[in-house]
Amino acid sequence: MRFVDLFAGLGGFRVALESLGHECVFSCEIDPMLRELYRRNFPHGPVIQGDIRTSKQQVPPHDVLCAGFPCQPFSKSGTQAGLNDETSGTLFHEILDVLKRHRPNYVILENVGNFERHDEGRTWRIVKSSLRGLGYHVSATEHRVSGGEGLLSPHHLGFPHHRERFFAVASHTGVPKNIFPPRDRTAVTSMNRVVQSGDELTERDRKETQIVDQHRRCIEHWNAFLRALPEERAELPSFPIWGDEIDADYPYEDMTPWAHVVGDGKGRPPKNGTELTLESFQSLPSYARSRVGHFPQWKVRFIKANRTWLSSVQSELPSDWVLRLRSFPPSLRKLEWNCKGEDRDLWKHILQFRPSGLRVKRYRNSPSLVAMTSTQIPILGPMRRHLSRVEGLRLQGFPSAFHIPDSRTETFRALGNAVHVGVVYRIAARLLCNDDSITESPNGPVDTQV
Repeated sequence: MRFVDLFAGLGGFRVALESLGHECVFSCEIDPMLRELYRRNFPHGPVIQGDIRTSKQQVPPHDVLCAGFPCQPFSKSGTQAGLNDETSGTLFHEILDVLKRHRPNYVILENVGNFERHDEGRTWRIVKSSLRGLGYHVSATEHRVSGGEGLLSPHHLGFPHHRERFFAVASHTGVPKNIFPPRDRTAVTSMNRVVQSGDELTERDRKETQIVDQHRRCIEHWNAFLRALPEERAELPSFPIWGDEIDADYPYEDMTPWAHVVGDGKGRPPKNGTELTLESFQSLPSYARSRVGHFPQWKVRFIKANRTWLSSVQSELPSDWVLRLRSFPPSLRKLEWNCKGEDRDLWKHILQFRPSGLRVKRYRNSPSLVAMTSTQIPILGPMRRHLSRVEGLRLQGFPSAFHIPDSRTETFRALGNAVHVGVVYRIAARLLCNDDSITESPNGPVDTQV
């Protein structure tokens, strides 16, 4: 079949569909750097175009439209003028124009996991209604609360990457009930399937995957915390550990520290509680400095749970552990332990520094690659380094020798925006080939050729 690859990025849709024997007849990508990489990775076939808004008239007849389109706010002024007006000015409107002109039998769309809930669900309702208005039958990975089977992630299909995404498929001739590959949420994956050995890394790889000194010291500091706690009587909590709550005594249940400082709004200071000044208020952790009268209940619960649990284990800690913890920035003073029952050694797991703290996950699959920042690239604990760029390609199902940006930051930004090749391959096989027996991506679960 003939397909078009809109908002192509690194070309994940194209890798998947060409592996199934289909022919790309048009592609577009607005980013000049990604267009040049696309030309290098796909030297045969039509030349990739730029902005869909200026190139859509060049789209030829085709059977399948693929798009991982940006999610823009839809106009609320169009609610009386109809769906066509509501999509005006958005890139989905450009997709609709192509569909109206060529009427391909199949459509495959991909977006972020929160797409269905964007604008309180209104965006997805407009997209779905617009497709149905063109005569398409539509099916999507809708959340369970919406009656669906939930989002689809590579790790559900045996790939070592936890990356839940929203997919929608449409067809003029009907969509089978079980169009999406079955999710195995108990599938055991391993990062060993994508990790490069030491002799595969170049000198540049070794340099750019190094962990910065402050992060390395932070990992060692939290490791000392874990080693100090007797496993038989100090079970690690399921909630994030906020180290700043050790010995904290600011008010949080009946009023916030800010309310304590400014009084009750009538010039009267609070009657009870530890005395706070504006100066001591500024020294509180950022999550405690909200200028509101009351914390939301979730925050009250977190603070209470942390104070209770930390007070029960504080006597086990080395005498200077708390003082040294406070030498780190606020985001490094939090620990999210997601490895219940596993070895309490951070270097045996997948680590990720996030604004919410140091997150620790089992060495089974990587957290989702994030497009907006390169500071959250996962750390391979056993390797004591960050992911390499080739490992990032493998996580997203691309061939290891794929051309990527020269910049490491741009590489992971592109990978964070890319569609997972293996997931698209499995969906397309069921939709276009009526084949639900395929269980692997083009070159197996992951292409590990370097």
